[in-house]
Amino acid sequence: MSLKHATTLIKSLCARGALRHARAVFDEMPDRDVVAWTAMLSGYASSGCHREALDVFRRMLTTGVVPNEFTLSSVLTACRGGDAVAGSAASIHAVAVRLGVDHMPYVVNALIDAYASRGDCLGDARRLFDALGAGRTAASWTSMIAGYARWGLENTGLQLFQKTIQDDVELSPFTCSIAIHACASLGNLYFGQQIHAVSIRKALGANLVVANSLIDMYCACERVVDARRIFDEMPERNLVTWNTIIAGSSRNDPQMAMQLLVDMDLEPNCLTLTSIISACAGLAALRCGRQVHGAVLRRNYGDDLKVSNALVGMYSKCGSIFNAKKVFNVMTCKDILSWTSMIGGYGMNGYANEAIGLFDSMVHAGVHPDHVVFMGLISACSHAGLVDEGWNLFKSMLFDYNIQPNMEIYGCVTNLLARAGRLREAFNLIDTMPLTPDESVWGALLGACKMHRNVELGRLAARKIIEINPDAAKTYILLANIYASDSKWGDYAVTRRLLRGTGSSKEVGMSWIEVTDKMYSFSTADSNSLQVNLADEVLQILVQHMVEERNYFDENISRVA
Repeated sequence: MSLKHATTLIKSLCARGALRHARAVFDEMPDRDVVAWTAMLSGYASSGCHREALDVFRRMLTTGVVPNEFTLSSVLTACRGGDAVAGSAASIHAVAVRLGVDHMPYVVNALIDAYASRGDCLGDARRLFDALGAGRTAASWTSMIAGYARWGLENTGLQLFQKTIQDDVELSPFTCSIAIHACASLGNLYFGQQIHAVSIRKALGANLVVANSLIDMYCACERVVDARRIFDEMPERNLVTWNTIIAGSSRNDPQMAMQLLVDMDLEPNCLTLTSIISACAGLAALRCGRQVHGAVLRRNYGDDLKVSNALVGMYSKCGSIFNAKKVFNVMTCKDILSWTSMIGGYGMNGYANEAIGLFDSMVHAGVHPDHVVFMGLISACSHAGLVDEGWNLFKSMLFDYNIQPNMEIYGCVTNLLARAGRLREAFNLIDTMPLTPDESVWGALLGACKMHRNVELGRLAARKIIEINPDAAKTYILLANIYASDSKWGDYAVTRRLLRGTGSSKEVGMSWIEVTDKMYSFSTADSNSLQVNLADEVLQILVQHMVEERNYFDENISRVA
């Protein structure tokens, strides 16, 4: 077989993913030129076999074959991240300098991409990028923006994206998609809408990758209606499209997520089912959650860690702690989220002692607890009235695990102490905490002051909340109720007038219930729903029965007496 024919065959086999056969042909070649070596290492690099690509490159240098710019740009794709290839980009950069090809466009762009893929090399990437000057291509800009977005410097990446628009750089769908994902990570709706407008102006709005990114961005910014509009207008959809809109809907509009699954014209995968399980949890739709669990088992996804974690969370939120425990116990692999979900499930369903016992098992298994675990445990103790146990867990968090509590945990511990009537201890905790207490922390104390009729501390907590949020209607209502419970009607009237002066009202609480595969939502004093009216009639009948039974009981007691 001639050298040219063998090289062509290697390229063809690599393109089909038949790397083993390509390597067999390569190893049997008596002579290999730079094109053959490049074809083999390029095949490995493009398939994600980074170590193999680098090994081929080292063998190539050892045999004395001089790489060209295409060889170097190919092998540099194998240096994108990964601890196994740390430092390789710098070594190949040195080879490029030695050969005098370090300024060739293919090599420079590949170097920028390789350096930008590693957080500790972003500075090297930027220096190369800046040195290019007018020679920057769309690939250079994309690699640099992607590097910033990948390593938590989204704002810097977006500033660079703005520069591409100002310099009229050719905008690729991939560059646009990266910038949109950066907006989603930051929750920057305004910038995301601007990029959306740019993508339409550049005729990229209908591009599948860009449209999928826009759906994700709008969902991340809680604009699910805008996301749904883009979804409905898309001429083409893939599994990523469906998963993105379902996952976004499950966080913002669970009922929409459920309907999307019904309308889905593709086979769902693990990510789809995980999102739908989360939607069932959000709606407390146990019956639907069980059906999705059945779909998981039929598709042999039962061993998937994310799916199992979602099932534990769903059953816990639906109050089916037995099924949550059953899923948890059969999991062959558990991560911190698995333990957290089960501990939280025990806590929210009133099994505080079981939550503490599972925490001990988790520590024994060598899993290091985090803020979320302690939040679930202390919350469970608060609801169960286990004040000393919750306080000891808080101290253990500080001194045994050296975890500094966040604001949410301080609020939870305040609630733990205050609900138990230890209001002065709760106030001292707030007064000495290293963080500036926010509305939720003072709110926990205020709520307990109402429960225990402590006017002095209640007034103080309310004043602190009003300083933070002058329009907090709930604060005025709670404070007025505290005054009323202590018969301070003058203060009560003043507080009610202040409430009217804010022009705000208490947020209406919503509830929902699953009835024969349908979800019904309602609010307090909702008189527009037929189901609510029927339930109200039944309630009145029950009240009448209770009154009649009480009268009957009173009559019998009087006779006995």
